[in-house]
Amino acid sequence: MYKSKSRRKHFGIDMFPMFNLLFIALAFLILCGRPAIRYPLAINLPTGSYFNTADPDGYATTILIGQNKLMLKLDVADIREVALKQIGKGHGTEFTQAEATKFCETDVIGTPLTTIKKYISGYYNATDYYNQPGLTTDELAEWIKISRKVTFEKYGRWSHIFIMADADTPYPNIKNVIAMLGQQKINKFSIIYSYKKQI
Repeated sequence: MYKSKSRRKHFGIDMFPMFNLLFIALAFLILCGRPAIRYPLAINLPTGSYFNTADPDGYATTILIGQNKLMLKLDVADIREVALKQIGKGHGTEFTQAEATKFCETDVIGTPLTTIKKYISGYYNATDYYNQPGLTTDELAEWIKISRKVTFEKYGRWSHIFIMADADTPYPNIKNVIAMLGQQKINKFSIIYSYKKQI
């Protein structure tokens, strides 16, 4: 019986270059992407009409204002460690190296120095993290002053100050923080808000 020959030629498809490209794209996203930051405060950012792409080189200090609380986010772990030891020394509180190392794991500081040892011992306890009582304006000022000094001593530059406030925060609360920065001669800072594209 006659059997027709197929004129169609089958070509082998090499998938290796496609997998290489996928791997490169994945590596780029892992190395350059930023993880989502979980803040202990629920902050609904106010909307602004100006888009700013300026980004400091990692030496950022962010003041969080919301729910009638003040907190501080320090980006660099070794600055947090040295600042904790210096603040403790000024208040007659000694921290062991284990406590200071454990404290480096937290990026948002919202616990007063009087109870911070208990907070460190329980870290990372999600309940304690989200229920931090917040700092007073004087405590916030001390953390900013010492952390900026440590940053300059270690890296030769001042950290950039950001203010991240909830949209419903009364303006006097923000004004008090700005006045506190002015007392430290910090007159340059950035306010973080969500960008709304103009139509």
